[in-house]
Amino acid sequence: MNYLLQTVAAVLLILYAPVARSQPSDPVADSLLKSLSAATEDTAKVHTYIELGYTLNAYDPDRALNYASEGMALSKRIGFNAGTAELAYVLSDTWLNLGNYEKAKSMLDESERMYSSPENSAKLGKIYNARGNWYYMQSDMWNASHYYSKAVDIFQQLKDTVRIIIPYQNLIASLGETKNYERAISLSKKLLKTLEDRKDSLRMAATYQHLIINYLALQNPDEAYAYIPPLLSFAETTLEYNIKSEAYNIAGKYYVEKKQYDTAISYYKKAIATALKDNYQTSLYNLSIGEAYLRKGDLSNAGQHLQLAEQQSQKANSRDIFYRVSEVWSEYYERKKDYRNAFTYLQEFTKLNDSFLVAETRQYAAQLEAVYENNKKETEIRTLKTEQLEKTEAIRHRNNILYVAGGFLLLAAIALVLQIQNARNKRRLLEQEKQLQSEKILALQREQQVSSLQSMITGQETERTRIARDLHDGLGGVFSTVKMYFSSLQHENPGLAQSPLFVKSFEMVDNASGELRRIAHNLMPEVLMKLGLINAIQDMCNSIQAGRLLRISLQAYSMEKRLNNNIEIMLYRIIQELLNNIIKHAEASEVIIQFNRHSDRLTITIEDNGKGFDVEQATSANHAGIDTVKSRVNYLNGEMSIESNKNVGTTVIMEFMMNHLE
Repeated sequence: MNYLLQTVAAVLLILYAPVARSQPSDPVADSLLKSLSAATEDTAKVHTYIELGYTLNAYDPDRALNYASEGMALSKRIGFNAGTAELAYVLSDTWLNLGNYEKAKSMLDESERMYSSPENSAKLGKIYNARGNWYYMQSDMWNASHYYSKAVDIFQQLKDTVRIIIPYQNLIASLGETKNYERAISLSKKLLKTLEDRKDSLRMAATYQHLIINYLALQNPDEAYAYIPPLLSFAETTLEYNIKSEAYNIAGKYYVEKKQYDTAISYYKKAIATALKDNYQTSLYNLSIGEAYLRKGDLSNAGQHLQLAEQQSQKANSRDIFYRVSEVWSEYYERKKDYRNAFTYLQEFTKLNDSFLVAETRQYAAQLEAVYENNKKETEIRTLKTEQLEKTEAIRHRNNILYVAGGFLLLAAIALVLQIQNARNKRRLLEQEKQLQSEKILALQREQQVSSLQSMITGQETERTRIARDLHDGLGGVFSTVKMYFSSLQHENPGLAQSPLFVKSFEMVDNASGELRRIAHNLMPEVLMKLGLINAIQDMCNSIQAGRLLRISLQAYSMEKRLNNNIEIMLYRIIQELLNNIIKHAEASEVIIQFNRHSDRLTITIEDNGKGFDVEQATSANHAGIDTVKSRVNYLNGEMSIESNKNVGTTVIMEFMMNHLE
């Protein structure tokens, strides 16, 4: 079970407070309280309430709620609209910390209404980021990503390089939640360079967290470790308690991945010790401790912390955490051989799993990025078309002038000839410029098509992975439990082994479980992820040859070094589609697959001895599989050729440049 990305939730709550978040017994808060008691009821006192609300919200949201409410009442009495809007924002942040999403949304709505004018764009950017946090805390990544993007757009328009950092980091977190790990890592590294130049240690620490989380999600702890020491160094010195507790928590996740459970538990306990009054955070930390004890085999301590995690998730009103706790409880009770409770929590987990719109969330994050890139290209295309129209109009205008001038300058033949020649040269240059603009438009349109194709293919592979994992982890778990119950029934009632109905039922469940594993394997072969492309294709060939209708020979030269994961998946799908076409249409008895990697080029050849077909007359209607293969080869910037002779066979040759595959 992978809970890594949920840990960024606490980081997202670092908003735009005008003072630093502080620890209890804060001298800043004490000073503000003294100023408040001596202040008259005017706008200055409202500002004191605002500062006090921001400061106390970091470690005592209940008191922050009281003072912010008093400040709002005063602001409304004296007609101070700007103060009312800001205090509505403070209250929304406070209610969110207290887990009351309905009241948090109500205050955000009020603040946004009062900041709706154009001169308050920066305030709206802050509110959109807060709305993203509101949706994020409820695991609605669709809307969270939408509002983070709106906040980023606003600060980009304002050229505000400081305020843009937080929604930018939050957008990175939502990319991680939607499994776009590589993209999240790429954006995080770009952001980290900017933050290092600014010497912004607080935001650097948050970015370290994103990098560690996403590398761990990719099961690459060695890359993640590079950011562990600087993150812990910051945690030891900072007074920013959200970052401090999250740093310890993420260190715990790293050591769980390394199976160093005692070290992991010590960091989790540090996280709880430094966490503020936030049931959402502490429930996550207790869940992590419970799971670490479970992995260690200490069921007693595991049960205690899982119980705390469940109670705190209920107080935080978080279905998402309870969903995660239910899965760990199920495993806990299974280890204790308490199958009734194990099945009860497994049912809770399955029910909540079905209610989350995971597929839509992932697709939205990929679509969001594709739409953003496409919009940029469409803007460039519109600009180029406008310039082209202007140049066309300039050419027409010049021609009109030349024709009129020709009628009036008949007596000046030499001058006219020279002028016409000069105009022709200029017109030729303009035509050349027009041609160049047209070529640029075509190039951008091709890039847009490639971008759209990339989004489609990425979405397909993401959905295959999701379905395979959901089948294996969800339905596969249910089948395992049912088989376990059958075994328990047979153990308790030995006579059932002689019942044909019982034996037939058990065989059907076992066959269904095997068929489920086969389907999940076809959707995303585990051997491809673990052992690489060549081993995965050999495994596929072995499965096909098991039917003894087709003999397949796989030859691989200089393929010891693995390619990029996404490239290997794409090449695997290409080979899979071509083999399916051979099985369905070629009536072949033998196939040869050859991989030849030489210098900067990879050549893949697939040859069969089937009945062949007329390549020239092939259409999309009867060769849809070939069209799919061509689109994937084009996506990889490769070249593909097909040679086929009737009753002789078909040869497909694909060539790729290695710099496009690494």
